[in-house]
Amino acid sequence: MWSGQMKKPLIAVLALGLVGASALYYGIGSSGVSTDNAYVKADLTLIAPQVSGQVVGVAVSDNQWVEQGDELFRLDDRDYRAALSQAQAAVALADAGLASNDSRTALQRVQIEQARAQIASAEANASLQQAELKRYRQLVTSGSVSQTQFDVQSARAVEAQTGLDNARLALKAAEQQLATLASERVQLEAQRQQAEAQHQLSAIALERTIIRAPMAGRVANRQVQIGKLVQPGMAALTLVPEAVWLEANFKETQLAQMAAGQAVEVVLDGYPDQPISGEVDSVTHATGAQFSLLPPQNATGNFVKVVQRVPVKIRLQLPAELKDRVYPGLSATVTVKP
Repeated sequence: MWSGQMKKPLIAVLALGLVGASALYYGIGSSGVSTDNAYVKADLTLIAPQVSGQVVGVAVSDNQWVEQGDELFRLDDRDYRAALSQAQAAVALADAGLASNDSRTALQRVQIEQARAQIASAEANASLQQAELKRYRQLVTSGSVSQTQFDVQSARAVEAQTGLDNARLALKAAEQQLATLASERVQLEAQRQQAEAQHQLSAIALERTIIRAPMAGRVANRQVQIGKLVQPGMAALTLVPEAVWLEANFKETQLAQMAAGQAVEVVLDGYPDQPISGEVDSVTHATGAQFSLLPPQNATGNFVKVVQRVPVKIRLQLPAELKDRVYPGLSATVTVKP
């Protein structure tokens, strides 16, 4: 009798314990949902040179704070300065070619005007000689001039007409030469643009021998030293910005009552006695497994169902005493309040 009475309270305690364990497992309770799968994140910027060369100077040290535009390191620029001088010479040569084309074009226009004047003179002479030939033809018929005089005038008329034809051909040749010069100018302008583009590329390459900070941040993972030969895209150092946030990976069973704007309490493992307030910024629209190199393929063969986790971005409200002391990668426990 007494034993049966003792079993009932024991069963009730066990039932309550199971309910509590279930609530703890699924992160559901009056205090909200929580997870210890959370880490501090930041937009880390990997700094890499855009041109190749040997490092001749490093202006920063490990963990140093730099502002946007500050010099980080520089490369040997002698080759790039020589290339820039060569490009400048190519631009000057193209300018000289255009200037020469302009001079020859102006001279050709003068020659065209001269050819037109010669045509006018030749036309007048041809007209005069034709009129004289007509008059001599009448005079030779009447016997006023000899046949020899008539033949001489005929030769003069032919010569005048030939001179006119030659003057017209000279004008056509001069106009054709002007068109050739115009076509040549188009080519010279293209060459000048090409030389100018190469000059700009050379100037940009020279400018890129000095690597500057694209943003404010703290130097980390510095792998560049004086004398090192670097190539475009080679990792040199990383800039860690001041702004950080938290990425908490909640179980899919904890997302039903979670939405942007909810208050969050964060406890960093490194500062367990200093809770931090935060706010849910957004929930990633995919589970973490979808971003892995080998996403799960559960449609084939047997599988074991695993509770998936979904990354949730949380904005932090860091107290003054933790400013510049919360680094990317730190672990945390997060509780989203109901």
